[in-house]
Amino acid sequence: MTIEKCATFCESQPVSYRFMGITDGFQCSCDNFFEYVFESEADFWCNTPCPGNPLEVGGCGGNFNWQQIASTYYNPNTNFIVPALVPSVGLWDGLGCYNDSVSARALQVRVEAGNTTVESCVAACQAQGFSLAGVEFGRECWCGSQLQHGSAFFTNDNGIDTTNSNHREFPDEHLCTMGCQGDPTELCGGPALLNLYNFTGTYPIGALVVTAAGGWNSRGCYSDSTSSRTLERRVDAGNVTVESCVSACKSQSFTIAGLEYARECWCGNEIRTPGVPDFTECM
Repeated sequence: MTIEKCATFCESQPVSYRFMGITDGFQCSCDNFFEYVFESEADFWCNTPCPGNPLEVGGCGGNFNWQQIASTYYNPNTNFIVPALVPSVGLWDGLGCYNDSVSARALQVRVEAGNTTVESCVAACQAQGFSLAGVEFGRECWCGSQLQHGSAFFTNDNGIDTTNSNHREFPDEHLCTMGCQGDPTELCGGPALLNLYNFTGTYPIGALVVTAAGGWNSRGCYSDSTSSRTLERRVDAGNVTVESCVSACKSQSFTIAGLEYARECWCGNEIRTPGVPDFTECM
């Protein structure tokens, strides 16, 4: 590690960073804010030489009272923009910042939203009939009809300390702080964090239901479970539509076709679970 290597690393990231810090001689960190607990220490406590350049004594952090101390550096040429929450888009209202997990998603379906912005994400979710939309990690767009796996509200702002724009009131992991890939002035969640939006309008139910496709009739909305599937086999139906799923099941001699999560096609010859929820749950 050297000061130059850390600077190159931070400059190579897709997000522009104002600050970098080196601790313990090898750990390079990049950010646009100091945490609220940040305290300035005397320069002589940063006494760890940089392994890649021993002449850079004190340039790679240190330790004081068993605490790590970072040698910090500022880039005055960074074109940094503090992203702000988009409160609403048309009939979509912002609900704030919600937690997510890669192993247990808060929203069911990830969709393509082009060069992601809040506007492009809610439009993509609305086009598929979902009532919830979430932007995450600056570039991901997720859709669903209800929150899953205990996802909960975190905060409704970007956590910036209004008395010092270099400080943040809460650690990064508790905030939606990332600007959108398509518009860095808009908040687009964070690592495992969603800026969530709720559709307040209504969908025309009749327009969303294909009652018949090639001689196949709709039988309504049925529940399913990953541990006990309603239909026995998932098949590839290309860019999924009712027609493509029915065609895929028919080609394999199945008599029942089912569409799930807006992108899955399932086939079978019998409905193996009895649950029949209200039709409005299939939205």
